[in-house]
Amino acid sequence: MGIEPNYIVVEGQTFKQHKLSLDNHVFKNCTLDDCEIYYSGGPYELIDTHITNSRLILNQPAKNIYSAIQIFKMKSPGSSIVAD
Repeated sequence: MGIEPNYIVVEGQTFKQHKLSLDNHVFKNCTLDDCEIYYSGGPYELIDTHITNSRLILNQPAKNIYSAIQIFKMKSPGSSIVAD
């Protein structure tokens, strides 16, 4: 049996030009505008949250996953990527 992640819940806030971490966060009813959003591959939730003019910055291991998807799409036309 696994351990549930401890989420940091952020609710009803507006962020403009902030550096934010997506991993282990729940953003609920938030607005993120012109932000740098860092992601390493951990669990997260975006509930009724609006993101505009922002950048998703992938750290390891998310960066490796993105690279693997790009290579798979290029080298395996007609194949599919499945996530359960």
